[in-house]
Amino acid sequence: MNLSNKRTLGILFLILGGFFLLKETNLVNVIFFAGWWTLFLILPAIFHIAKHGLQTGNLIILTIGVFFLLDEQGINLSGYLLPILFVVLGIGLLFRNR
Repeated sequence: MNLSNKRTLGILFLILGGFFLLKETNLVNVIFFAGWWTLFLILPAIFHIAKHGLQTGNLIILTIGVFFLLDEQGINLSGYLLPILFVVLGIGLLFRNR
């Protein structure tokens, strides 16, 4: 890991730590909605799709992240997970970059 990556990671940890401290003091409740942690799956998948195009792995990670986010919001789709994953896998295989 080069120096630039270490600095970026250090800044990320400082920001996350600051947000957690603000949450504990009840100063910031907007950032922490039910399922906020799923953004750690959803956002990287979206950025990677935007940068590198549609790939099966990214679609699966995005689907899982959205599934967990909806579950945290009270929308239970557990019976649909396997069929949705198969559809996403099929789309990824059909439209992936070669």
